[in-house]
Amino acid sequence: MNDLKQYSALFDEIIPWSGTIPAGFTVDFLGTVTSKEFLVWGYHPAYVDGGQITLQRPRLEEGENGEFWFEAVDWILAVKEAREKFAMITLGALYGYQVVGCNRALQLLNPLPCKLVAVEPIAENVEWTKRHMRDNGIDPDDHWVIQAVVSDCNDPVFFPVGSPGLGAQNCIATNEAAARQQYVDEIIKKGHVEAALSGLILKNTTGIQKDIIAGTGSFGEIKLVSAVTLADILGPLDRVDLLEADIQQSEIIVFPPFRHLLKKKVHRIHLGTHGRDVHQSLYQMFVEDAWDVVFNYEPESRHVTEFGTFTTNDGILSVRNPAV
Repeated sequence: MNDLKQYSALFDEIIPWSGTIPAGFTVDFLGTVTSKEFLVWGYHPAYVDGGQITLQRPRLEEGENGEFWFEAVDWILAVKEAREKFAMITLGALYGYQVVGCNRALQLLNPLPCKLVAVEPIAENVEWTKRHMRDNGIDPDDHWVIQAVVSDCNDPVFFPVGSPGLGAQNCIATNEAAARQQYVDEIIKKGHVEAALSGLILKNTTGIQKDIIAGTGSFGEIKLVSAVTLADILGPLDRVDLLEADIQQSEIIVFPPFRHLLKKKVHRIHLGTHGRDVHQSLYQMFVEDAWDVVFNYEPESRHVTEFGTFTTNDGILSVRNPAV
């Protein structure tokens, strides 16, 4: 676990992308282009349309995106281990950067037929995922782009719909019993019972707006959204080489009910975890189920290693299944 030396030379065989920055895009070290429209959090000022740039391999250094180093390591490991065909799933796809980046690594290092699966509940993000695929030479009609929340069952969930590109929405804080009771109390207090009933029956919406990240003005409307489970997603697939998830704490309800199916079908999992209790609970689950823990770094922490110091926002939990 956390044997960084083992992977320190993993990117050496990849020649980082170099060239002219396409208008309206950024480019990563693999040559994946990303529309600046998708990057609501901003992007490096070096990405000037028409400028010349030579990119670097991912690094573990202060000021660098340390979490990306681990994501990219799992991309490379998964694609190099694949045989005959490749399957990758991303949950909470946002604009699909994980599934597209992983596919780019596959084409560079081990070109195989592949099935890419992206699950994302926000309609605008779903369209961005399809655009991101097309921008990088992938026909989304050849793959599965699923507009749904990932949950522990198929009951529709209350979810904050809006603020595309934010990536901070989840189906825990807005769907738990306390949150549902709060909606009822708010609707009754404001005298909006008839409007709420009409909205729920006709449009699947409460009409309630939620500031997704307090104080940022990034609002979502609390709506009923369709849900899929890991059983639904994994069912048609014989084997999954990499399953990646960044679902804003929902991982604690999504993964445990289907641990037997994960053990049967999935080779590698890369989780962005949210909250130390969630991180530790999932870590223990994978240990109990005899997964090899590759990387284990708690969220919201500073980590000092022999290859660099990095800070985590989300936790990093990467595991490998020796049974698949």
